[in-house]
Amino acid sequence: MRAMKAGAVCLSLWSGLNLLLAAGILVGITLGGRNAPALSILFTDAAIQAMDPKALATINGLAVFGNACAAGLCLLTLVITWTALAARARWAFWALVAALAPVQALGFASDGILGHHNLIANVVSSVILLAGLSLSDVGRRQGRAARA
Repeated sequence: MRAMKAGAVCLSLWSGLNLLLAAGILVGITLGGRNAPALSILFTDAAIQAMDPKALATINGLAVFGNACAAGLCLLTLVITWTALAARARWAFWALVAALAPVQALGFASDGILGHHNLIANVVSSVILLAGLSLSDVGRRQGRAARA
């Protein structure tokens, strides 16, 4: 039971931090009139202002869409973690693994395209996610063994 709860806390920390990041980016772009954060990694302010407005709109639109998807995934992760996973629904653990592992792995790929500016954040995020999934799996197995 302790392992499952610790796993849920780690998964909540992972999804909560990612949700805050995605929501902040969404608010900044949609309400604050800011540009996608990735632009400031690769370009100076002058270079961003000199960009074709259509290209800038495309990049910002993709950033809004991507961060909206990330926020939705994080919300769904929180719901699944504290309902189905906590109730030891067999599908919940595997659904989280199937959804979150590729997203985390592709975070490294995305960061690589941008020159690995967020490598430490990706490593820390991966450790938290791996701890959450691992502890949840231990708790799931302990619960199954206790019922047998």
